[in-house]
Amino acid sequence: KANKKCEEARHEKETMVMKYVRGEKESLDLRKEKEGLERRLRDANKEIEKLTNKIKQLSQEKGRLHQLYEAKDGEATRLNREIEKLKEEINSHVIKVKWAQNKLKTEMDSHKETKERLKDAMTKLSEAKEEGDQIRKNCQEMIKSYQESEEIKSNELDAKFRVTKGELEKQIQEKSDNLEVHHAKIKEVEDLKRTFKEGMDELRTLRTKVKCLEDERLRTEDELSKYKEIINRQKSEIQNLLDRVKTVDQLQDQHQRDEQEINALKEEIDGFNSLVADLQKDIEGSRKRESELLLFTEKLTSKNAQLQSENNSLQSQLDKLSYSERELQNQLECVQQTRDDLAIRLQKEEDQRKSEVEALQAQLTSGQEEVSALKTHVDELKDDLATQKRKHAANLKDLTKQLQLARRKLDQMENGNYDKEVSSMGSRSSSSGSLNARSSTEDRSPENTGSAVAVDSFPEVDKAVLVERILRLQKAHARKNEKMEFMEDHIKQLVEEIRKKTKIIQSYILREEAGTLSSEASDFNKVHLSRRGGIMASLYTSHPADSGLTLELSLEINRKLQAVLEDTLLKNITLKENLQTLGTEIERLIKHKHELEQRIKQT
Repeated sequence: KANKKCEEARHEKETMVMKYVRGEKESLDLRKEKEGLERRLRDANKEIEKLTNKIKQLSQEKGRLHQLYEAKDGEATRLNREIEKLKEEINSHVIKVKWAQNKLKTEMDSHKETKERLKDAMTKLSEAKEEGDQIRKNCQEMIKSYQESEEIKSNELDAKFRVTKGELEKQIQEKSDNLEVHHAKIKEVEDLKRTFKEGMDELRTLRTKVKCLEDERLRTEDELSKYKEIINRQKSEIQNLLDRVKTVDQLQDQHQRDEQEINALKEEIDGFNSLVADLQKDIEGSRKRESELLLFTEKLTSKNAQLQSENNSLQSQLDKLSYSERELQNQLECVQQTRDDLAIRLQKEEDQRKSEVEALQAQLTSGQEEVSALKTHVDELKDDLATQKRKHAANLKDLTKQLQLARRKLDQMENGNYDKEVSSMGSRSSSSGSLNARSSTEDRSPENTGSAVAVDSFPEVDKAVLVERILRLQKAHARKNEKMEFMEDHIKQLVEEIRKKTKIIQSYILREEAGTLSSEASDFNKVHLSRRGGIMASLYTSHPADSGLTLELSLEINRKLQAVLEDTLLKNITLKENLQTLGTEIERLIKHKHELEQRIKQT
């Protein structure tokens, strides 16, 4: 029995030794497998590092491409800013269009260079894209192969782990002595599990990195599509700029023509303003001197009337009365002729003004019709705005320019007519002043007749008294003759000054166009009347040519001329009001045109 027990113990010992040897063998195998797994993990880490390096290179290339795209985007924004600057310069300074054209040519050259650069960048992007696709395929294949190998190994390890675990549990149950060995093996198995989990975590991180790379590739493709769209937009904007440059050339030619016309009109206006200022100064000075001369001539005429009443008391009054009647009849005929001429001239001026107003109204109605036609045209052709905007703007600009030119011409004509009327008033007032110098002689002629009748009615007076009175009268007459000579010299000097002023005024008037002041028939009539003598001769020659011109008659003539002048001024005022209404209507049309342009731009 003891031998049996010893044999059984030996047998059990041998079996335990065999199991122990098998366990050690399995542990060695597991260590070898662990070392193989560690080697594979190291290789996988190396491959991962290689992939990360490649990813870094790709990210660097992506950053470089992004910088290139940002540079292109900056160039595109710079081009847009330059385009906006060109728009502002076209609106404010049309003169700088040539400079803008040269700059645009340089920009076109630079844009060609950018196109070439973009082509190079596109080729590089396509190459980078192909490389990224190749790398992605390689990574996917490596990941698939690694996953398959790891799954196979994990399955084998799980199976082996289960087998070893079962055997260990059996060994624990069978032998409690070998617990320490089994604990060590369990620890080794747990270490293997940890390494396996770490490998799985690294695989997950690699998968996430691959996904990130794919997302970045998609983003780069989206950015490429966006940049392509930006390039297409830039091409369309460049085409629009070329079209705008053509329109700018047309506008520049029109602007140069308008500036030439404006400069010519400004020169004419400056000349007219200088003439008006000189004439106003001369007229004011002549009016002051005229008032002084009128006062002086009134005094002289009163004194001359007294002397003539005393000298002409012995002459026959019947001859004077008959002569004065004939002269008055001639003067009345002349005054009637002048009145008819003035009425004809006023009628002509009224007809001329009416025709001008009708022409302006016709122009305004035509402008309104054209504006309405343009409105309907804009409403009908909204689909063709890209081509019709320029035509519409050009038509509206032509209309506004025509209306402004018409308004300026009307203002110039109104200023010219007013200056002519002021100059005619000055000449007439000077002639009326010369008429007043001879006016009081007729006023004193009835007193002369009365004194002669009184002398004839007293025949009984002593002759000595008459002789003494005659001597006194002769002495007084001599003194008064001396005074008259002095006054005549003074009057001659004043008349010469008035003639100088009239010559100056006539020289300013003669600068006007021929036929604007009066017709040839009226000039011949004036020459004929000045040769015949009378009241009208004194009016037209600016010096007293007839003694029959009285103060009352001259005042009546002045009143009638004043009435005619007031009528003409009223007509001019009405014409000015009409022109102002036309100006307001033109401004309204211009505002309406600007509103239409703004609406067109908004649409």
